[in-house]
Amino acid sequence: MKTTALTMTAPEIALAHLEVAAEKFNVLTERMTAATRAAVMLAAAPFIGLVFVLALPVICVALTVYYSAKLVAARWTAVARFVKNVTLFLAAPFVGLAYLLAFPVVGLGTLAYLGMKAARR
Repeated sequence: MKTTALTMTAPEIALAHLEVAAEKFNVLTERMTAATRAAVMLAAAPFIGLVFVLALPVICVALTVYYSAKLVAARWTAVARFVKNVTLFLAAPFVGLAYLLAFPVVGLGTLAYLGMKAARR
């Protein structure tokens, strides 16, 4: 089995954007007095927390989709074989039911055909 190194660019891009936002916030708070900085941080902290709480599920779903797609792309033949086997396993009872329902009709048709063929002789 061949192993492949996966590059993780999407999470790094998201973290880079978060670092840029944090850096902008730090630059803004450096120029303020201590009292003003404390007041701004006290007022902004709940909103920053809210942004993280709201963004966390979206980021988790996006990362799950991203890593799943990378995994499927890296191991496409094994995934395709697994999906084929599961599909055949789930379809087997219905194929058996179709055979069970079709065999009496096929048997009667065969009996009628052979009977007509014997009657013509």
